[in-house]
Parts: sequence; structure tokens; C-alpha cells
Amino acid sequence: MLLFLIIGFSVETLSQMEILQDYDITNLSTLRVRAKVSYFVEPETIGELISAVSLAKEKNLKTYFLGGGSNSLLSSRNIDAFLISTLKLDFINELDDGLFEVGAGLKMPRFCGKMIHKSLTGVEFMVGIPGSIGGGIIMNAGAHGREFAQVFVSAKVLDLDTLEIKELDFQDLNFKYRSSSINPDKQCILSAVLKLEYSDKDKIRETVAHYNASRTTSQPLKAWTCGCTFKNPDKFSAGKLIQESGGKLMQIGDLRVSNVHANFFENIGAGSSIDFCNLVSQIQGLVKQEKNIKLSPEVRPIGEFTEEELKIWL
Repeated sequence: MLLFLIIGFSVETLSQMEILQDYDITNLSTLRVRAKVSYFVEPETIGELISAVSLAKEKNLKTYFLGGGSNSLLSSRNIDAFLISTLKLDFINELDDGLFEVGAGLKMPRFCGKMIHKSLTGVEFMVGIPGSIGGGIIMNAGAHGREFAQVFVSAKVLDLDTLEIKELDFQDLNFKYRSSSINPDKQCILSAVLKLEYSDKDKIRETVAHYNASRTTSQPLKAWTCGCTFKNPDKFSAGKLIQESGGKLMQIGDLRVSNVHANFFENIGAGSSIDFCNLVSQIQGLVKQEKNIKLSPEVRPIGEFTEEELKIWL
């Protein structure tokens, strides 16, 4: 693990950014639940991001980070915090053949597309995941039997307490199924080094086309969802467990279990995080009763949630 001391930045950097107050962030997550935050900023550089974190500390406000918003549950209670979008940290630096430093805010499908153009394989699984590289690393995102751990080399991570940048390698992240050792409350991924291999471009495109066709027929791609709601328990499919337990099409408010894939919850109108949490709790109870299996959510909560709501993550 390497450590970098950040110097030469100040809160004055924020004068170059627009800080939005009492900002409606409903459209910033793929689930589209109603949400608003006290302060919102979208830095274009790592220096600006660090300055934004520093300002939040001065104001004694909690800091949250949001990338593509595909695996995030925004609280529908007003979020009294500083929300920092990483989406403009979307750079790609080629370090060597097949070795790239990628900004945390770069969308996974875009990175996949650029690698296809270079005849590089290893990230085809990203093609249908609407999240960002940073979020993908935090949860070790994956699909079709592949995951981030298989291409990850290292990451530059900001320590939110000390404002130091640490370089963490593969062993530091302790990747497991849909998890890593990164704590979003204490760390922010700035960039990552990923390793890919050369292959036949036509074969890569064929694989991507197959993955896209599979998702089109098996997932509600046009609906507002957060992606898969639950992690798959060992040797089981969460969607199949929900369906067999009678949970398909269960609905609370404007949140319902998808008829296409039961592990996707759809927001069909003006759904809230409260509706989502209640639906998750009911589905968990149903599957526990019918299958004696506790389902654990994949989605990450951002903002204020009641003690009862937080129990769904325990």
C-alpha cells in the first residue's frame, strides 16, 4: 500500500464549481425514488473533489458519493449532507499494453465499448451494468460469471478523515462475492488500474451481443430499478426464491416486484425509499418463511433511514 500526501489545494477551488443547495436528486439514481440533498457538487478533477470533501468537513456535514446510481438507494427523507458526484472523473489513461488507469466516474458500458475497439477482453460483463467503475469496485460487481476482482490491479483511494490518497492493491481490497473492504463512509475511490488481455475483436463483439440479448429477454431494462435487489445466496438464485415463495408482483406504493425478473424491484411512478424498504422487508420475511433463507440486499443506502429500515441490511 502506497501513501500520497495531498498539498496545494484549498476550498477556493470550489469557486470553479457550482454548488447546488436543496437539490432534487431524484433523477440521479436508476431507481428514481424521490430524494433531495442539502448540497450537491460534481467536481471535474481530483483536486476539486478533495476541496469539496474539505468544505463538507468544515460545515460538519456527512459526505456521500454517487456514481452511476445503479446500486444506490437514496433516502426520500431530505438528506442533510454533501453529495458529491464522481461522474466527471471519467478519464482513461493507457499505462501499458492492456493496462489502464480508469477514473472512478467512468460508466462501465462506456469502458467496455472502448476496450472492444482496442480488441481487449475481460470486461464484457460490464456492458449491461449502468454503474460506474468506482461503484463496481466497491461491490465487486459482476455478471455472466465474471467480476471486477478478475481484472483489478490497484486503486487510488481518498481517506475521508485525513484527506490522504492511498494506493491499494488487490490484496488490500479483500474481494468477496459482491463486496470489498472499501468502506464508502470512510473512503472514496478516485481511480483504478485494470488489466485486460488481447483477443479477437469479432469474438469479443459476439460475446457482448450474447450478453445484451440475454439481458433484454430476462431483465426489465426499460423500468426504473436499482438492478438486482438481493445478493444470490450460496447455490441459490434470489429471483427464483422470491418467485417460488409467491413474491412476484407484490407491490407497496409505487414499488413492485418485476414480472420479468423477481430480483428486480420496479418504481412505476413516484415511489419512495420508504416503499422500497417496506417491500424488501416483506419479501425477506416471505422467503424466510417459505425457504428458511435470509436474503441480503445488494443496494447501498444513502441518507437517513429509520432503525427499522436499517434492519433489512442486517
